[in-house]
Amino acid sequence: MQTAPDTWKEKYTVKVYEADNLGRAGIVPLFDYFQDIAWCHYSRVEAALGQFLTKSQIWAMTRVEIHIERPALWKEEVELETWSRGIEKLTAYRDFFIRDTKGNQIGAGTSTWVVLDLETKKIQRLNDIAEKWPSQVEKSGINKNADKVLPPENPVYSGAFNVNYSDMDVNQHVNSGRYIQWIIDDFGREFLEKNTLGAIKVNFADEAMPGDEIVAGRQDKGGGLWRAHLIRKGSAKEVCRAEIQWK
Repeated sequence: MQTAPDTWKEKYTVKVYEADNLGRAGIVPLFDYFQDIAWCHYSRVEAALGQFLTKSQIWAMTRVEIHIERPALWKEEVELETWSRGIEKLTAYRDFFIRDTKGNQIGAGTSTWVVLDLETKKIQRLNDIAEKWPSQVEKSGINKNADKVLPPENPVYSGAFNVNYSDMDVNQHVNSGRYIQWIIDDFGREFLEKNTLGAIKVNFADEAMPGDEIVAGRQDKGGGLWRAHLIRKGSAKEVCRAEIQWK
C-alpha cells in the first residue's frame, strides 16, 4: 500500500515564453507552477488513499496570497514545495515555497480552496477529506491565511475585452491564472518595465465565461500599493479583486 505524501516538490525551468522582455518570470508563470504542483501532490495522495471527489465536483481556489523576494529569471531552475496546512469544514489551506538552486527562498504563498459541485454550484463539506488528508498544520508559507481584499475606491477603468475559448481550462471555467494576467496587463508596458511585483493578494468572487465582456479597474493607494478588480460589463458584477504591492 502506498503512503500518502504530506509534502511534494517539483523543479521547473523558466521558459523563454514565460519571461518578459527584461528576462523576468512574471507572477503568472509562478502561479501556474503552483497550480501544477498542487495537482501533482493531490494526485499522489489520491493514488495512495483513493478518490475524494465525484465527477461533478472540483477544487476551486477562492483566495491566494503570494510574496516574491525576487523574480525568477529566464532559463533559471526553481524548486517548488507544497503541502496542505489543514482542512476545515468548508475550506482547505495549501501553502508553498519557491527556492532557487542554492536553496534560497525567493517566494512563498498560501491559498484557500473549496470543493464546488458543478451541477448545483454549491460548496461541499470537507469532513470526509479532512479525516484522511495528510496535513502539516504547524508549517506555514507566510505565517497566515490569505487576506480578504477590499475593493478599489473610485478606480480608473480600461476598455472592455472579451473572454475567449482559449481562456478556459479542463474544469470548464476561466483558469485563475487568467484573472491575474488580466489585472497585471492592465498596468501597461511602461509601468511593468519600471516596477517589480513584491506581493499580490487575489480574492476570486465569480466565474467569467466565454462571451463575457470584462473591464479592469485599479486604484493607486500610494507607496507602490494598488487595489484592482475585474467586473463584468453591463451587470458590473465583480469577478475578482486584488491588492498588489510593487517595488
